[in-house]
Amino acid sequence: MYLEAVADGSSEADARRVVIDREDSTARWRWRCPNRHCDWEPTNSHIWCATCASLHDVDPEYWELLDTKTGERVPWGAVEFR
Repeated sequence: MYLEAVADGSSEADARRVVIDREDSTARWRWRCPNRHCDWEPTNSHIWCATCASLHDVDPEYWELLDTKTGERVPWGAVEFR
């Protein structure tokens, strides 16, 4: 008997590295909060979404971004800004 480890992409180690250019105005449309809003802001260790903050019973803090091009959720630790 043997064990096989399978990576599902949910950990930072499994995720692809993402570089987001702060000067690229189209990046805001591709990268979104998990609720698909484009008005999020990076903080020290996560993102904060203004639209989520204005909704009742929605936590505006997230530790992943949604890539609307691929549908992949990328952990915050795998995101780099330039």
